Amino acid sequence: MAKMISCVSALFFLLVYPFVAEAQYRSYKMELLIFAQYTDTDTDTDEVFDQAQSEIQWPDKILWLSQLNKASHSLEGIRKKLDADSRYRTLMHVAWTQSVGPNRKGRAVKIQNISDSVNGFFRIQRGSYLHLITDLEYKADGLKYYRLNEKRRIKLREIHYLDHPKFGVFARVTPF
Repeated sequence: MAKMISCVSALFFLLVYPFVAEAQYRSYKMELLIFAQYTDTDTDTDEVFDQAQSEIQWPDKILWLSQLNKASHSLEGIRKKLDADSRYRTLMHVAWTQSVGPNRKGRAVKIQNISDSVNGFFRIQRGSYLHLITDLEYKADGLKYYRLNEKRRIKLREIHYLDHPKFGVFARVTPF
């Protein structure tokens, strides 16, 4: 009888475990609006914002971006305002879904626009808090690279702004 209960328990565990493990993964919709900003660069600062070559720290595994339909873009109003102002130029507006397990980093998603002026990756890290990790470069004139390398704690459904003197990113992460 004890052997039968052990067998039934083991069978139950094998049947139920995949569903329990899968339930721990959460899906998120990631949306990014990447734009160039034209400002006075003759500011008095010791910071170096340009580099002669790409310095992205690529992860071991990377996913190519598979975009969602443009109808799912929630940052469209911001994009229209940027496009109406001559100080800004939209470089890329994308959205995708990504699943992340508890206490794990999601797979890095490669971000690259058609003109190859934007290149890098974004990923989510899920732990006690949700973090957005980015390593992104903007090549404005074909010679200099401007890099935005940041890990930021984020809240779901909020719009986050990642800032650089030459370009910026609006990012929004929502449950999917």
